[in-house]
Amino acid sequence: MEGLLYCTMNIFCVLILTMIFNSIRKSSDQRTSQHMFACFIIASIILCLSDFIWGLIDFSTFWTFSQGVSFAVNAIYYIFTCVASYMWFLFSENEQESKVVKTKAGLILSIIPLIVYIILVIGSYKHGWLFYIDGEGSYQRGDFYIVKIIIACFYIGATSFKATAKAFMKKNYLNKEKYIALASFVAFPSIAVILQVLFVGSPMISAGVAFAAVQVYIFSREQLISVDPLTKLNNRNVLINYLDGKMKSNNDTKDLYVFVMDLDYFKKINDTFGHIEGDEAIVMVADVLRSVVRKTNYFVCRYGGDEFIAVCETDKDFNPEEFGNEINRLLVEETLRKDKVYNLHLSIGYAKYNDIIETIPEFIDIADEHLYEIKNKRAKQKERISE
Repeated sequence: MEGLLYCTMNIFCVLILTMIFNSIRKSSDQRTSQHMFACFIIASIILCLSDFIWGLIDFSTFWTFSQGVSFAVNAIYYIFTCVASYMWFLFSENEQESKVVKTKAGLILSIIPLIVYIILVIGSYKHGWLFYIDGEGSYQRGDFYIVKIIIACFYIGATSFKATAKAFMKKNYLNKEKYIALASFVAFPSIAVILQVLFVGSPMISAGVAFAAVQVYIFSREQLISVDPLTKLNNRNVLINYLDGKMKSNNDTKDLYVFVMDLDYFKKINDTFGHIEGDEAIVMVADVLRSVVRKTNYFVCRYGGDEFIAVCETDKDFNPEEFGNEINRLLVEETLRKDKVYNLHLSIGYAKYNDIIETIPEFIDIADEHLYEIKNKRAKQKERISE
């Protein structure tokens, strides 16, 4: 009965992880971090399958297996425990936009503990460093078994600690929920590791990894509902909820502005340089807007296409014209920094909230009208110059 429960638990984990992997594979979300998450899921599936096979070997009364086979199955389990931990590390660091995964040196340094660990696993065949199979075919922990726990926990713990710190930094308020989700991943595997150490012969690590994967998968799907996949900014749904709350709790000591921003000559960039470059231009605008709101705690979202909206609760001496000019100044710097042959410029219209405005569409429409006034004025100036 104990063996049946052990194997059933692992198969259950494999089925859950396989369903998650199939969903990721079919998803339109093709970010690098999602590919890393898929690799984490694959490593976790192999981990659970090897644990399942070991359950068959350990509890079987019908078959006998050589020490070599038993060692190989356990070696795969050991290796993929830490491979899964490392792949989670890469996924989490990528989501946090860490330099560790963006530089060759960072990737090399990060993988060194895993390589050392794999060498120890292989060397355990002769020396029993991490584990060994005794003369009766039973699995036994080696003198350096703790190394497995340290390295597996190192990857997950290091990136979770960093995510926790970022979650409480004021400048990261837009990504606070994401950082908390990344940090909380450590909970299930940590509990599982403790239980596995205390109760030898239980599939706790497999269960811990599977539950943690489900938790992150659910959060990532929720993120797709609220986050624009290209720019990683908030989307229109979040804007409506945010602006609704600000309008209902209007602060008399503050002014509430809506800025509607439209990327000039975006069609020309697409037609001249292609849609991939057009997407990069959109991302550059998003990066600039994100850098601005980090300093101010304003809200920004991609409204659709090449349109962006910012919601700013400001002091009474706020100058909306200067705010718009600062955004376009930073856009010029960004295009120069990336050696682009084109310039990026936003037409920016704005509206200040007052008691006459009753609905969100009305508020946005007033800002939109101001935007088109600016565009029309610029077009007339060009006509006069050309004459």
